[in-house]
Amino acid sequence: MAKARNRDPDPPVQLRTLAQRLKTEGLPGAALLRGEERYFVERGLEMLMAAATDSGLELCRHDAQDPEFEAASLLDDLAANPMFASARCIVVRNVDAGRAGEGLLKKVGSKPSPFTRLALSFMETQGDGCLILTGRSIRADHALAKAIKAAGAPLLSLRKLWDTPPPWSPDPRKVELALWVGTRSAELGLRLSPDDCAYLAAATGNDLAAIDTQLEKLRQGGPAKLREVVGWSSGGTPWKTADELLGGDLARGIAAVESLFRSGFHSDRDGKTEVNPAALGAIVLGTLRNKARQGMIGARAMAGGATPDRAAEEAGVSAQKMAREAFQAQLTLRGAAQWERVYRDVLDLERKSRTGAEVDVNDFVPLALRWQVRRTRSPQSRGGRR
Repeated sequence: MAKARNRDPDPPVQLRTLAQRLKTEGLPGAALLRGEERYFVERGLEMLMAAATDSGLELCRHDAQDPEFEAASLLDDLAANPMFASARCIVVRNVDAGRAGEGLLKKVGSKPSPFTRLALSFMETQGDGCLILTGRSIRADHALAKAIKAAGAPLLSLRKLWDTPPPWSPDPRKVELALWVGTRSAELGLRLSPDDCAYLAAATGNDLAAIDTQLEKLRQGGPAKLREVVGWSSGGTPWKTADELLGGDLARGIAAVESLFRSGFHSDRDGKTEVNPAALGAIVLGTLRNKARQGMIGARAMAGGATPDRAAEEAGVSAQKMAREAFQAQLTLRGAAQWERVYRDVLDLERKSRTGAEVDVNDFVPLALRWQVRRTRSPQSRGGRR
C-alpha cells in the first residue's frame, strides 16, 4: 500500500510555529517561504527580518521580479564579506520568477545555476548569517530546499486558504477563509459572528490583505455597521463559477455568475483582472464542458454498475482525494440522462459563441435555473444547514 502523503499544517499554524521558534531559538541560518499566498509569505518575512535586525545583521534585499533587479549584485552579496556588520541576512524574493517557474534556479546544462551554487556555499560558510528565500512553487526536491530541510531550518508552505465549501459540507461559515476572518478579527479586538465572517469573506474575496483593510475599517466604524462598511467587491473564478452552476443550488449558482461578471477574475500569477465578458464566458464554457463531460461519463458508468472510484477513473478525474470526493458528491446530484442534458446545454452554448454572439451573464443564469437540483432533506439534517 502506498504511504499516505503527509499534509502540511495550515499556513497560520506554520506562522505561529515560526514565531515561537524565533522567540526560543533565535534566527536560523536559512529559511524558505514558498507558496501562492503573498499575505502569509510577507508575514513570515517580517518576522524573520525583524529577528535579523535584532541580531545586528546587515540586511541585503533582492527581488527577482523587481524591474531594477540585478543578478550580479545578488551574487556579489552572496560571495563578498559584509561591510557594516559581522554577518549578513540576504533576502531573495521570488527566486523562481521567470520562464517555466525556474528563474534564478534554472540550471546551466546539467549544473546548478550560479545562484544555487553561491547560495549553497553561503549556507555552508555563513557563520552567523542568514539566507531567506521566497518563491511561489519551488520544488521540494530542489537542492536549496533539500539543504534547508536537512539543516533543520524553517521551510514553510504557505498556500491560499480554501474559500469554497466542498459539496459534502456546504456551510459557508465553516469555510477555511471565513474561519481565518474570525481568528484575525479577534486578534484585532473585533467580535464578529460566524455569519459576519462568512459575509466579509464572500464580499471581499480571497484577498487577505484586502480583508485586513476591511477589518481596520470595522475597528473605526464598529462591527454593527459591517454591511455599510464592507461593500461587495469580490469577483470570482471561472472554475468556481462552473462548480456552483453544476452543484445545482440555484441561489449559489446565480450569485457566482453575477459576482464573476460584475467584478471579474483576478489572476494571482500576473496580477491582472480579466473583466471582458467574452473572455470570461469562454473560460467558464471550457471549464463547464470538461466537468459536464466527466459527469456524463461517470453517471453512465455508475448506471452500468461501476463503483464510484471506477466511475471517477473512467471520467478522467484526478486521483487526488479531494478531487475524487468532490466529483463523487456532485455525481450523485443527477442521473445519467440529466448529465447528458447538462452536457448538451453546454455544447449548445458553445455553438452559439462560435457564431460570433457574445456569451455573458444572461446566458449562464438560465443554466442555473435549468440545472437546479431540488434536494430532499432528512429530518436529522434539518436545521444543520443554511
